[in-house]
Amino acid sequence: MAVLMTVTKNTYGQCACCTGAGAGSSGGDYLSNTLTLKKKQFIFEGYTDYRTIMVEEKGGGHDMTDTLAPEETPLKSMMINSLGIRYGISNRFTVSATLPYVLLNTTKGKDRGLGDLILLGTFNVFKKNMFSLALSGGVELPTGVQKGSKFDETTVVVGSGSIDPMAGISFLKVWNRLSLQGNALYRYTTKGFDDITYSSISFQNVGLAYSLKGHNNSCQQDTVCNSHTVNWSVFGGYYGEYLSSIKEADGEYDENSGYYVGFATLGTAISAKGWSVPLTLSIPIIQQMNGDQNMAGFRLRIGIVKRF
Repeated sequence: MAVLMTVTKNTYGQCACCTGAGAGSSGGDYLSNTLTLKKKQFIFEGYTDYRTIMVEEKGGGHDMTDTLAPEETPLKSMMINSLGIRYGISNRFTVSATLPYVLLNTTKGKDRGLGDLILLGTFNVFKKNMFSLALSGGVELPTGVQKGSKFDETTVVVGSGSIDPMAGISFLKVWNRLSLQGNALYRYTTKGFDDITYSSISFQNVGLAYSLKGHNNSCQQDTVCNSHTVNWSVFGGYYGEYLSSIKEADGEYDENSGYYVGFATLGTAISAKGWSVPLTLSIPIIQQMNGDQNMAGFRLRIGIVKRF
C-alpha cells in the first residue's frame, strides 16, 4: 500500500516557498486486486505524477499583480517522481517504502528536491468470500529538503522536517471480472522545519475496476497465470484529499492554507509477465479552499510496476 502525495503551504496556491510538507501520500492502486502480498513476494514500482494548478493572472487566488506578496511565488505545476518497494513478510502482512522526488514549475522559475520517506506496514485482518479488510500503520521520516529557491529569495521546503505517524484502513471485494477497492489514510504532522507544523493530511479512495482482457479475478494471485497472460483493466472512482491549516512557529494558523479537494478518477492498466503499466487521470469536482488560494487542475499519473 505505497502512497504518494505532495502537500504545499498554500497548497494549490500555492506558494512554492513550502512545496511539500511531506511529499508522499495519495494514489490508490485500484488495479492490484490485492491488499497484501504473498509471503516473500516483492513489488518494485515507479510513478510519475503530474499536477497542474490554476494560477489566476487577475483577481482571485494569489493575484499576480499588486496583491501578490513579494515573498510568494505561486506554483503552476508540479511533477512527483517516486520509487517504492513492497515485500510480503507473510501472506497477511506486507511492508512498503516510498521515496518521492519533486519538480516544481512556478511563475518565476523551476526548482526540485527530495521528499520525505514513507514506511508502512499493512496487515490483512479479515479475508472471506472474496472480501478482504486490512489495517495499516507507519511513519513518514524527514528526508525532505529545505533550501534556498532558484527563482527568488524565499525558502523551498519539500518535506515537513518532522517524524509523522500514519494510520489507514483498506478493503477489497472481488467478483469474476469486477472488483471494488477502497482505502483511507491519515498522517498526523508534528512540529517540523523552523518550528512550523505543516498540514496533517487524510485521503480517501474508492474505485471499481473491470478486467476487459485476460484472466479473471480468481487468477489474480496465481503466479503462473499472471506470467503467461496479457491483461487489460479499466477503472473509475473517487479520490478525496483533506489538508489541515499550517500552524506557524508563533502558534498562529495560516488562514490561506488547508482545503478539501475531491477528484473523479479514470484509469487503465496493461500487465504481462509480472510487469504492469497503470495510467490514471483525475479531474477535480469538489474544491473547498481555506482563504486565498488558487484552484487545483487535472492530475495525470503513470507508473511501471514489477512483481517478483
